[in-house]
Amino acid sequence: MSHTKRMDQALETRGIAVGTFISFNNPDGAEFAGHAGFDFVLLDAEHNTFAFEGAVEMIRAAAAGGTAAVVRLPSSEHSGITKILDAGAAGVLISSVRTGEEARRIVQAAKYGPAGKRGFSPSIRAMDGFKNNKEYREWSDQNTLIWAIIENEEALENIDEILDSGITGIMPGPYDLSMAMGFEGDTTHPEVVEALDRVSDLAVKKGVDLVVFSEVPEGEGAPTPYEIAESWKKRGARFIHFSTDRMIMASGYRKIVAGLKEPLDV
Repeated sequence: MSHTKRMDQALETRGIAVGTFISFNNPDGAEFAGHAGFDFVLLDAEHNTFAFEGAVEMIRAAAAGGTAAVVRLPSSEHSGITKILDAGAAGVLISSVRTGEEARRIVQAAKYGPAGKRGFSPSIRAMDGFKNNKEYREWSDQNTLIWAIIENEEALENIDEILDSGITGIMPGPYDLSMAMGFEGDTTHPEVVEALDRVSDLAVKKGVDLVVFSEVPEGEGAPTPYEIAESWKKRGARFIHFSTDRMIMASGYRKIVAGLKEPLDV
């Protein structure tokens, strides 16, 4: 529908959709990201403080900005998945998925019967803009983004089953995986890099969308966002999101203060 049109067109024309993380409880920020041209936004309901009502307002705001909202949830609980999809999210990103069975339960929560177990109501917000119940159910089952984060050793052991579960995409999680592997956040450790490369390559081979996060580096000689996106596209990624509203704001504030140091001795 209209809120996913830009993302769908991006995937069709350039093979990759570009988004950003929203961590503040800030509908204006979600709308601004849409107006700026992002194909989707990822609302982080795991590591941040906004609750369901805040997520709904940002889903609505993102749509007003012409973009789609995917919501990152802290667990694979059935009711949490169905509730946020009923609210109009274009998809869900589930943290710390460990097994193929858990991934299959996530898919069932996101899909209507007979393929899934999502309960149906004819008066949900997500149906706005659809002609009838049947049209929405068919669209949702075919287009809902169902993503899992691979960020623990158990998931590495079960990666084939997870990728074969029916999920539509996987996101390698370097930070938590490096902690789980005993490398204390060192995402550049060779064993962490090797594990994530294996996961990424296998997802592309199996036709599961590769979803990646890339913080935009700064400094002389650093690659541009376009160069980073191009490198991931060459590796087969379909969705890439850059930075977060918190990082962008912090970086902007630091630049302003740095610029004031000479004239005002700040």
